[in-house]
Amino acid sequence: MNTEPPEGDELQRMLVSMKQTVLERAAPRPRRRHGRAGVAVGVVALLALGTATGAVALTLSQQDRPAAAPAQTTEPVPVPSATTPSSAPITGRPTPRPVPTPTAPTVATVPTSCRDTVPAEDYDRLFGATPLTEIVASEQASTGTDDPELADLGEAPAITCRWMDPRADVSGLEMRIGPALPDAADVLRGGPHQCAEQDQGLVCRATTPADPYPVDRITTWFVRDDTYVIVSQTNFPTNGLLPAVVGEIWGD
Repeated sequence: MNTEPPEGDELQRMLVSMKQTVLERAAPRPRRRHGRAGVAVGVVALLALGTATGAVALTLSQQDRPAAAPAQTTEPVPVPSATTPSSAPITGRPTPRPVPTPTAPTVATVPTSCRDTVPAEDYDRLFGATPLTEIVASEQASTGTDDPELADLGEAPAITCRWMDPRADVSGLEMRIGPALPDAADVLRGGPHQCAEQDQGLVCRATTPADPYPVDRITTWFVRDDTYVIVSQTNFPTNGLLPAVVGEIWGD
């Protein structure tokens, strides 16, 4: 059963039908004059009822229909300004920086005297009054050397210095300085020595027994650019000898 209230044309037809029914019933009857007032009241009531019914139907119809959403207005998007914002960083031209010029290798200056291999103020501290034997390059060929690795490191020493008491058998210190071969550092790295970078060069050390005595012979090799320094010392301790020699040869 349809319980929905009439709408539109159906409502109008219902009202017209109700009016016709009321009018037919309200036809004049001679014998009952007093009924006209009641009929008129009934017509008015029916008309009021129809009007109220239509109003209720219209109200229910409006409630069933979804309410239209309110219109939304879109605000215009502001156009970005072409000017630079005040918070933007200000970048200027980069400050030119001088390009560092590669420094050329320091030229080695081999001392011509054993006393000049170390600073004058360090000589007595390092060698004391130990007798000194000095052999220059011109005398080196006839004297020879007891270092078997010298042939793989460079040419004959430009100067050989030996601090040793003539009465001692093995105690003493010998230092050789001369021109190194281009691959002298690689030769040292490939040997059984303990090597490390030091004073812009390569330093290697080895310890061997000083037979037949129960002491050790410590040999130090230092190669930098085209110059080598070899120090062999037995029962002759020193403190800071190599840095002192490097400072005198390369000016460090």
